[in-house]
Amino acid sequence: MAKNSQKKWHLGIWEMLFKVLDEGSISRASRQLNLERSQISRMLSALESEINCRLIEHSGKKIRPTQAALVARNGIEPLIHQLQNTFSEIHLDRNAQSGNIRFGAMPGFLQTQVVPLIAEFQQQNPSISFDVIGDDNPKGFMQGQSDIMLYYGPVDNPNLIEHWVTHSAFIPCASPSYLAVCGTPHRPEDLSEHAGVIYTGNVRPHSAILKRFDKESGFKFKSQIRFNNILLAKEAAKQGCGIVLDMPLHHCIDEIMSGDLVPVLDGWHIPNLDNYIASTREAGKLHRVQKFIDWYIDKRREIEGEQKRRIQEKFLYISFD
Repeated sequence: MAKNSQKKWHLGIWEMLFKVLDEGSISRASRQLNLERSQISRMLSALESEINCRLIEHSGKKIRPTQAALVARNGIEPLIHQLQNTFSEIHLDRNAQSGNIRFGAMPGFLQTQVVPLIAEFQQQNPSISFDVIGDDNPKGFMQGQSDIMLYYGPVDNPNLIEHWVTHSAFIPCASPSYLAVCGTPHRPEDLSEHAGVIYTGNVRPHSAILKRFDKESGFKFKSQIRFNNILLAKEAAKQGCGIVLDMPLHHCIDEIMSGDLVPVLDGWHIPNLDNYIASTREAGKLHRVQKFIDWYIDKRREIEGEQKRRIQEKFLYISFD
């Protein structure tokens, strides 16, 4: 590994040498570079001493390159140009309307809610592409693997710029076939006579209480069947396996409106959580990232507002406190 004191690894010093050679004079180069003539002379002498090779020859007041300097220029100057181009690309990338976004979220939410939105956004912005990561554990896409991520929050991670999106809604529900056989629970204590469909994934904390307005209550099922995938839990509820308490509204709105699932418990529900979208601090500087975040927040609020309106029109007792 190069030491900080080694001049030969500093492209800026080589660039200074090439400027001296172009000008043919240390004095003229010093004016161009806004450096003292003596400072340039010392740095060039130190560079020659370090590589044990002469780089410039004096012919009267004129400076000429040695053969070693010509070889160095041939190999090093393209590296300087490449570095300059890379810095330009970095600057342009921050303001570009095009480029790539790495996106992380929970698989179930991605599948049913996010993929359609990404497709819609990309139709409007065809020069922006996505690399999508689905992970049931938000920590899996919060370690720098994603530019943008969705999760329940906040998480107060200093490396993230968090944006509140919506207040989530969980709907306790079961299939009509299950309720026809086992009856409909109206209060948390009724659940002791029912089978529970339990979601066990790492996406969010799992509550041991139900609430209704300012009241809270514990609950206990007679039996349980557990799933670490929310879509599997929904399918189990549809098939009559039992009551699922924490089905997100966005995952069950269509089934509830069609009658394939029926809300239960007369407004008792798992405490709601807040939905967040975040970017890493570095990705947050990219124009395309902020553009998607702003678009997503507006779109998601519109979608969930409409979902809540529809279900409350049909079931007046459901609240989103």
